[in-house]
Amino acid sequence: MAFSLDISYIHVLFLAFLTTSFPLPTKGDLIDDVCAEMPDNKPLCLDTLRADPRSKTQNFQVLAQISFDAAMKDASGLPPFVESLQISVRDSGVKERISGCVRNAENALGSITQAKQFLESRRYGIAYENARLANNTLSICGHTFLTPPAIEPLELKQAFDRSEALISIFMVVTRHMF
Repeated sequence: MAFSLDISYIHVLFLAFLTTSFPLPTKGDLIDDVCAEMPDNKPLCLDTLRADPRSKTQNFQVLAQISFDAAMKDASGLPPFVESLQISVRDSGVKERISGCVRNAENALGSITQAKQFLESRRYGIAYENARLANNTLSICGHTFLTPPAIEPLELKQAFDRSEALISIFMVVTRHMF
């Protein structure tokens, strides 16, 4: 009996040594993990998520809310910005294409607004699909400038690219939630 207790005690000591000497690999920082999925927009992703004090509580629900808020704020400013750009353009062909971009921005805003309802009701798959629809709608604007006269104003491209990137952060986060 004493012999079996000694062996059990030795096993326990050996296991304790193993678990403290060789730590198990742990998951990295959640924000780093999310932003690693966006190599082209990683700096924007890191800045967006880390700038918000709520990001100290690192879980997908909080990151989804942070990324949604950033995407919504940007998307809300897009239609008036594009309208002001349309007014400043003189070329009638470009002006007409930009008017289509105004509609794209408004439709994307509608889709991202609906995503919030689904995020709040924890229907993450549908929130993701609404965000994807918003991004697809925004990309239509750039496609209208592929045929001549292909004079897409740089400010327009930058604004739409940024909005698409912010919505993509939300999409990456919500994809982990369903």
